Amino acid sequence: MENIKLIPYWDVKGIESIKNEKDVAKEFEATFLRILLKEMRKGIPESGLFSSFSDKMYLDMFDMTVAKTLASSDRLGLSDYIEQALKAYGKAEDL
Repeated sequence: MENIKLIPYWDVKGIESIKNEKDVAKEFEATFLRILLKEMRKGIPESGLFSSFSDKMYLDMFDMTVAKTLASSDRLGLSDYIEQALKAYGKAEDL
């Protein structure tokens, strides 16, 4: 598995440390998938099984791991399109 860090969107210094388009695209895909999984989970009615703070934190970490795994598998192809767009519209250093 590739080394995808999944930098939090509020960590500007961490985002600035990524310099090539491929890594930026992978990072964006992993972040997008994490948000997608989180929003999908909101559509499931709460049963009380995972209602404590620690359970929600565990599910968030699980979503992060699934997102990183999906992004590194190259099966969705989102990062390829993002990388092409970055190359077409600007360098990663300009972001």
